[in-house]
Amino acid sequence: MRRTTLATLLSPVTVSVFLDQYFGEAFLYLPGSPEKFSTLNLALLAQEVERALEAPVRIGDPVSARREQDGIFLQLDGSSDCKIHGDAETPEGDPLWAGLLNSGDALYVPRGWWLTAAPHGQHAILDIQNPTGADLLEWLFESAKKDKVFKADIPRFADAAAKADYLTGLRHRMGRFFRAPAVLEAFRRETNFTAPPQTSPGIPWSADTPDNHKIVLLSARKFRIKRGVDDTILLVAMGKRLTFPPDAAPLLHYLSDRAPVGVGEFFQTFEAEFDRDELSDFLSVLSNEGMIGVCR
Repeated sequence: MRRTTLATLLSPVTVSVFLDQYFGEAFLYLPGSPEKFSTLNLALLAQEVERALEAPVRIGDPVSARREQDGIFLQLDGSSDCKIHGDAETPEGDPLWAGLLNSGDALYVPRGWWLTAAPHGQHAILDIQNPTGADLLEWLFESAKKDKVFKADIPRFADAAAKADYLTGLRHRMGRFFRAPAVLEAFRRETNFTAPPQTSPGIPWSADTPDNHKIVLLSARKFRIKRGVDDTILLVAMGKRLTFPPDAAPLLHYLSDRAPVGVGEFFQTFEAEFDRDELSDFLSVLSNEGMIGVCR
């Protein structure tokens, strides 16, 4: 199984250029080669793109309509006749782009833009469910519920002045949430931490797993690996915080950066520092916590 990341999917455009110049702003045609998607596992690709973009990614079927979400159209085999119109109520006038998507080609279409496709052969679209201001508000309201100002009873039977004071207090308190300098970063960390896993082809790890199988990550977002207390390593993912000894740090970083990776390759990489039983026990912990699985 070949690993296809967002970087290889977007090549020759870099991820930084894509995020800076195209993501949410403009369509992008990505010519490929017939073998580019020949051994592609779509479920694993969706996970890779979700980890890179920090937003849920689902596999859909391209339809001719105004895009409700950002999407990356993948031409797996055959060819599809496509037209792109900009963000407008109706797709009037000449298309901004029209052409054939051939095997190995891809097309990024922002939300609100029109994709008209006559798909043939094998194809799929990665629907990118970017977080919105409504999601931020929902998160802030959940945080506000824990604040003593918002937990206070509504003065339903008080006079007009008391009611006005009550509402003024709520507005000021809510304003403090929005004025917090790191509110967007806190929202980002929390949503990444609590993101549910995607459906994965992985099965639980076993000490009898053959070396030609692959270790896959089940977390929908990147592992956060940081220093814990008392000289420990903390793995933060999927709503969990797992503690490991410091010598586990290179193992965690390796899986985070390389998975899916062959079982035999993993053991061979670390055979000088750990024996096979130690490595198997490490993988068992991750598997039991739902962090990894294995597949053929």
